[in-house]
Amino acid sequence: MVEMTSDQIPVLTTRLAVAVRKKLLVFVWKDTEFHETKELNIPDRIKAMSWVGNTKICLGFSTEYALMDVDQDKITELFAPSGPAEQQQGPMSTLNSLYNMSIGSRGGKPMVTKIPNNEMLLARDHVSIFLGLDGTPTRKVGIEWSGAPEQMGYSYPYVIAILPKHVEVRNIQSLALVQQIELSSARFLNQGKLVYVASTSTIWRLTPYSFSTQIDQLVEKQEYQEAVSLLDQIDAVLVENKEDKLQMIRTLYAHDLFRRGEYDTALGIFQELDTDPADVIRLYPEMISGSLADQPSEQDIEDELLSSPVLRSKKNEESSAPQSNNNSRPASIISSRSKATTTTVAEKPKEIPLTGLNLHDAVTYLIRFLTDKRQKLSKKLSTTSSTRSTSINANNKEVGGSSTPTSRSSSEGGRGRNEEKLFRQASLVDTALLKSYMMTNDALVGPLLRVQNHCDVQECETILSDKKQGQQTEGPLRGVLPTIRYLQRLGLDQFELVLKYSRWVLEKDPVHGMDIFIDDLAEVETFPRDKVLHHLQSISDDLAIQYLEYIIHELRDTLPDFHNRLAIAYLDKITTHEANNAEKQALRMISIDLFEERAILLSRIGQHDQALDIYVYKLKNYTMAEEYCTKVYREDPVKGEKMYLTLLRVYLQPRHHEKPLLEPALDLLAHHGSHINASEVLAILPLATKLHGLFPFFEKYIRATNKESHMDLVVKNLLKAEQIQVEEQLMYYQSRAVKITEDRMCPQCNKRIGNSVFAVFPNGVVVHYSCKEKIEQTQWKLM
Repeated sequence: MVEMTSDQIPVLTTRLAVAVRKKLLVFVWKDTEFHETKELNIPDRIKAMSWVGNTKICLGFSTEYALMDVDQDKITELFAPSGPAEQQQGPMSTLNSLYNMSIGSRGGKPMVTKIPNNEMLLARDHVSIFLGLDGTPTRKVGIEWSGAPEQMGYSYPYVIAILPKHVEVRNIQSLALVQQIELSSARFLNQGKLVYVASTSTIWRLTPYSFSTQIDQLVEKQEYQEAVSLLDQIDAVLVENKEDKLQMIRTLYAHDLFRRGEYDTALGIFQELDTDPADVIRLYPEMISGSLADQPSEQDIEDELLSSPVLRSKKNEESSAPQSNNNSRPASIISSRSKATTTTVAEKPKEIPLTGLNLHDAVTYLIRFLTDKRQKLSKKLSTTSSTRSTSINANNKEVGGSSTPTSRSSSEGGRGRNEEKLFRQASLVDTALLKSYMMTNDALVGPLLRVQNHCDVQECETILSDKKQGQQTEGPLRGVLPTIRYLQRLGLDQFELVLKYSRWVLEKDPVHGMDIFIDDLAEVETFPRDKVLHHLQSISDDLAIQYLEYIIHELRDTLPDFHNRLAIAYLDKITTHEANNAEKQALRMISIDLFEERAILLSRIGQHDQALDIYVYKLKNYTMAEEYCTKVYREDPVKGEKMYLTLLRVYLQPRHHEKPLLEPALDLLAHHGSHINASEVLAILPLATKLHGLFPFFEKYIRATNKESHMDLVVKNLLKAEQIQVEEQLMYYQSRAVKITEDRMCPQCNKRIGNSVFAVFPNGVVVHYSCKEKIEQTQWKLM
């Protein structure tokens, strides 16, 4: 550290702290001369310490931490229950709570790590907390490691810790797990630009790939948030086109958030980036985006961003792994991302369909974006108009008594094109804002149209004239979408009203109307499904099928009745014939194969023989028939044995004058013969069956029978051995005896046993029977 003397002369000051039992020795050098030694008393033995400031050192004890100012000889407990620190409400109380929950209540090795931005990282057990140099918390959350760290260090921009079975690397800003490196023998870790990990016999050097390559990999994995976090921390000199790259990745991140239904955050990022309104509006359906829906899709835009050279490092920049320093012996090159032994990649949430209430919410946040964009465009247009007016006045100057306008310069042409672009954007924003108001709150349409606006007159006229109203000509519930949103929120208590007023919506717009019963809302999922199904069947069989598919595939309803209804509905849908085209329908029915569906329905109503008959003689699929029986056998072996016998009868005793299928029957016996009663098998086999074809069946059956006989014999012998052991124990206890003399005393009450009822413990101690219970109760309480 460089200090200034009273004469403003710089002096190089070096301090060395040494912990000796409950003392802290501080040695001070100024320039090259030894200056002084301080001996400071410490309340406990120091387990860990680190300089965190010029004169401040953080000390870790067995159960707490303290901050020591060596110049002022002042020590402050960081997690003290009382004192100056407790006067700081808010963050400090949160820190104390976190410390008590995750650190103070457990043991573990204390660790102190100095990190940039005047922060330090304190660890105990599996949690590390960020503090400022004044001892107050700097972040609301800490790092939760996957285990208790043995060592901890910082290497820009990562925090690295040695855990019992691996080395863990985390992003210091996002705290996300970047990598787990399997080094179970690692014990020591340094801190700095070059990271070395060592065991008792080996040294490894951890060398990250270039930041550009890491960012490229994160973008490829669609880990946009982590890529932004990493890029934020990197100096511009370490990565090419940092600002442009950051802009593109944040744009990709916003698109990803939008697909996952996080519209608020996504539109907030678009607003911060001042994204072109056309790129945001085209994310919405045609009812909002209009003609933009026919332009490049969201995926096309993302593909274009991903293929941009700004997001790609030079190919030869990372053609090989980074080279180790020759001084690190022996060295192991491990990339912070690419060569990870174990990499944690969070499972991507599924995309949320932009329909129903999701669309309503997305449009609500779009209004916020468009309103902000409208204000910015208004200021730009005002500035452009003012500049243009000033330019025209300046160019109209008098020449020889007359006013002659000069020719427009190229800069004026540029301003004109810019003004034209601003007008196009303003028209796009105002038109989209009008459509959004009409969807969410049409009371705002009037105020927008009454002030100066840039709405596209022709498009807005068409929209307003085509605006459909509901059953009422006036009021807030005009059109089907407001009615749908209203009915969805009524819930179970007003279910009858939902049924009553949903009919006209379903008849008018069945596509959007079904959102009343199949949208992803808690109120919708509570509706009684059988009543909803009955209601939809009264309107349309197609709607009933759609609802059955929704509750079976999306809600995972396992009620057999709904599954049977869906199967029957499919059959009815196909077999329903049209009166005006009976011949065509008949030909259609001949070409349709529904045997498997019939077999499923027959099995559900217990007609297993008919179901097996379809598999064998209609579908000609013997494997499916065997699997059918095997499935029943796994669920219920007794019923499964009967099922195998039923299949054997289907093979050998066909109903419809088909030829008996001897080969499949023998295959069945060869595979599952041990599960079929032999006497019943022989009763139904044709007399002409050759013996060698039955050999696999008899072999399995005899082996299964012998196995069962042998198992019975083993059990018998085990039981007999157990009986002998019990008899031996009985003889032992019967042979035991104690002698009660006149001098025999009870150790519990210290009275003679005499002729009283007594008890004997296994160790031979004799007590009164009443004292026995007292002794047992005392022992029980002690246990």
